[in-house]
Amino acid sequence: MSKYMKPEARVTIPKHKHCLVCATPVPFEKEYCGPACEEKFKSSERRRKYMFILVLLMFPLFFLVLTLLRGSGK
Repeated sequence: MSKYMKPEARVTIPKHKHCLVCATPVPFEKEYCGPACEEKFKSSERRRKYMFILVLLMFPLFFLVLTLLRGSGK
């Protein structure tokens, strides 16, 4: 919108936010546009949490394997 537009030509957009999954406009009180998007978000968050834990567990395991292989090479 330009500040040079006539006031009657300006369009006002009601205050809103967007669904965290599909980006559909939703009222301020809601986070998701419906139960399907809420379930998708929860599933995605659960998967992200488990992947983070898996990566955290892989580093010590990888270090242990490298240490054992280096020690057995003598």
